[in-house]
This record gives sequence, structure tokens and C-alpha cells, in this order.
Amino acid sequence: MAQVGQTAMKRPGFRVRPLLVFWHRWFGIFATLWLALMGITGSAVVYYGELDTWLNPDLRQVEVPDASRMPAAAWLDSAQQAYPERYVRFIDLPDAAGKSVRISMPARAGGAPSIEVYVDPYSAEVLGHREHDVVSLHPRYLMNFLYELHLDLHLGPLMVWFLGLVSLLWIIDHFAAAYLSFPKLKKWMASFRVRFRQGGHKTTFDLHRAGALWVWPVTLALAVSGVYFNWYEGFVRTVDAVSPVTPRAIFTLEEVEQPVFDPAISFPEAFDIAGQGAGDPEFDMASYNPRTAAYELRAYDPRDIDGYGRRMIVIGGEDGSLISDRHSTEGSAGDVFLAWQYPLHSGKAFGAVGRAIIFVSGILLSIVCITGIMIWARKRAARRKRRS
Repeated sequence: MAQVGQTAMKRPGFRVRPLLVFWHRWFGIFATLWLALMGITGSAVVYYGELDTWLNPDLRQVEVPDASRMPAAAWLDSAQQAYPERYVRFIDLPDAAGKSVRISMPARAGGAPSIEVYVDPYSAEVLGHREHDVVSLHPRYLMNFLYELHLDLHLGPLMVWFLGLVSLLWIIDHFAAAYLSFPKLKKWMASFRVRFRQGGHKTTFDLHRAGALWVWPVTLALAVSGVYFNWYEGFVRTVDAVSPVTPRAIFTLEEVEQPVFDPAISFPEAFDIAGQGAGDPEFDMASYNPRTAAYELRAYDPRDIDGYGRRMIVIGGEDGSLISDRHSTEGSAGDVFLAWQYPLHSGKAFGAVGRAIIFVSGILLSIVCITGIMIWARKRAARRKRRS
């Protein structure tokens, strides 16, 4: 009788696995479409420059003459003369011979879409232009279309917020999926194998589990940086609570009463001012904000993590004052952590190998999403069959 009583008194313990199975299943159903789209478009965006040049050589490529490049003033004068109703917002300087200069030119009065103007840096000839944010599969706009699709599906701020939520939940699901992937720790290597010869459901299941495990560290980094890009302010505040973050100087400036489209200091003069105390730096890109009347010039530096200039020099557009000169990796551990988000997300932190890893990871992520839905549909059909 005592044994019977003791048996009756036992209670089933809390089981983690069924709870995680429930979470993983419904997160997958909720997030599959978005993650698959992000994976496919992300793989394409990894090689944005190369693909866009291949599709639009008339805009992106130029012949290299014996003469050197003309000064930046000549490029900007040509663009401004061709489009006098617009102002220069951004300049992407060529990082190699044979590449054109890309100049972003929004309308002064607003309303009209912003355009990208391409200029030959050797002759200052305007090669042509294209509108920004055009929803089209035409080769002229395809890569920009895919890039914007990757950012917000062309649906604006609300979708940016939603994709930030998906990224946050995806971080949680990484740990749930990792736990579920190793039901028997002694046979952990089996979780990384795919039984291609078995075919059918076994191959589908293995592709889902092993594919996710192969790229687990990469997709976790993509999920974290996805929160960074989509929930930027909240992400920075969270990091700042752990390690003080230095605000980006251009974002701390107060807006002027009226936008200044023709500042006293021109782009070429801003380049000269930035170079006076910097040992003649090589510039990567530059931008001007008429609402703050300030330039931000980005220069290459030995401390750069990826192929972009991460030294940011801010110049006042009205008085030519040096407002800030700082590399993105300077400061606290929080500053360094934030500086690594884009290089990791794009794979450029590790050069050609890193980009290839991100490319393959995007494709594998799409496969994992598709096989996950296939597994769920098969189990759902089996449950219905048992009920009937």
C-alpha cells in the first residue's frame, strides 16, 4: 500500500522539449515567408555592385584613358548643369579604375523622386541617370528593386518595424532550434548529416535540421544585425545601457530653420578642409544634409573593418568648421560592437570568403524555410488522417 501511495503522489515533471517544439513550429509558420524572402534577396544583394555593373555597363563602367581623373568640382558641375532643379545629396566615389561616379540628386522642392546620376570621372561627362525606388524587373532597376525589397519589401516604415520583430523572435528561435536538433548528445554528429539516399521525408527532415545547423552562427549574426538595422534606436539604447555608445556626430546636429540647398562651402571645399589635418586621406563617399547644413565625408583608414571608409569627418556647410573627426571603431566596446554589425551582415568583414558565406547562407536559409513548411504539412496531414 505504501508503494501504491508513493506512486500516486508522483507528478509529471516540467518538460521543455514539447514547449520548444510548439514554439519552433509556430514561429516557423509565422516567419517562413519573410525569412525566405530575406534569404533570397540577401544573397543577391551580397553581389549588388558586380550584378548591377553587369546589367548596366553603360552607367557603371567607363574607359580608362591615359589622363588622370578630373577634380570633383568638374563632376559636380556637370551633374548640376544637367539637372539644375536638383541638389547633390550624396557622392559615391569610384574605388577602382574604370568605374563611374554615382551622385544622388533629390529635387529641391520635393515631390519628384530622387535620381542617381552617373558621371565619367575622367571626362566629367554625364553618362545618364535613373530614378530611385522604382518597382521594376527591368535590368536598369532590378538590383535597386531587390535591395529595397530586402530592406522593407517596398512597404515602408511599418514593414521595417515588423521585420525587426521577426529578427528578434528569430534570435530566440535559434536557441530553441539548436536544443531540438540534438535529441541525443552522444549522436550529435548525426544531426549534421543528410541522408540523400533515403529520399522522401528523411531527406527533407535532414535538409531542414542539418542545413540550419551548418549556418547557425551566420544566421544568428544576421538575426542580431537585423534587429540593429530595423530597430536602430532601440538597439543602440540597449547597447548603450551595457557599454556607453558614442553618437554618430551627423545625427546629433540641430536642424536649421530652412533647408540650405546652396551652402557657402561646396563639396570640393569640404574635401579640402577635411584633408588639411588628415594627411591627404583617400575619400570613399560624401553626403550633404540641407536640414542641418553639414557634410559628412567618409575616408579610408587602416582601422576599417570592411571595404568602406569608416573614418567620418563632419564639416559645417556654412562656416567650414570641423565638427567631428572620428572612426566608427573608436570608443567603447559598445561602439566596436555596433561598428561590426554591417560588415558581418554583408560578409564584407572577411572579404571575398565572407561574402560567399553570406551568399550561400541566404540560399540555405530559404531551403530550411521551405523544408520546414513541408515537414509541418506532412505532420498536419498525418494528424488529420488519424482523426478521421
